[in-house]
Amino acid sequence: MFRPTLRVSRALSSHAYLPPTPKGPPTAPGAPAGGAALPISPQPEQHPGTTSSPSLTPEQRRLLEEIVRVDHAGELGANWIYRGQKWGSAVRGDGKTVGQVEHNVRPTALYPVWQGLAWGMGAVTALMGKEAAMACTEAVETVIGEHYDDQLRDLKPVLEENAKKANPDPSLPLLANILEEFRDDELEHLDFAVEEGALKAPGHSLLSAAIGAACKIGITVAQKV
Repeated sequence: MFRPTLRVSRALSSHAYLPPTPKGPPTAPGAPAGGAALPISPQPEQHPGTTSSPSLTPEQRRLLEEIVRVDHAGELGANWIYRGQKWGSAVRGDGKTVGQVEHNVRPTALYPVWQGLAWGMGAVTALMGKEAAMACTEAVETVIGEHYDDQLRDLKPVLEENAKKANPDPSLPLLANILEEFRDDELEHLDFAVEEGALKAPGHSLLSAAIGAACKIGITVAQKV
């Protein structure tokens, strides 16, 4: 089984680790562009926020531990929902939907539980039809997007306190940037699901409510386990 290195995992999971891209058209080394060629700087091996540990109160540490724990579990769950949808779509012969499924993996201690439940949710909704699969995605991404907003709100006081320090720890704003990126990704998936017919699923309201409730229960459990 392919197991990416930590560096590769970071590159695949989030753009927040990458430095800002300079504005303006790039110039390849040695290429005539009306001026001196700009050298290409190598990417840093590590973001400074990955090599530091902030000084936190017990309450702040508990908050950050819950954020990281539940987000690990949530992203893993989303991965297996899409795997289940991919399998269910393939069984129904829906090759187009199979080709549209994308997923990323992040490890979590709840891997076996999330793997089974999430895969089952994805498979069952995909077997019900494309619209049901999209309704599943819509419900999941709605809850998760709101949850990321809640996390960012809870994290704000910690960020503000950190910013006032003489030497602010870079890991905290990095975490906030990653959460914002994840939230924006979820909202993109939500928009895509609606565009692909989520609202046309049979029993959409009931299906969406049931899946949303299951997600909220999962979030509560993952925060503590």
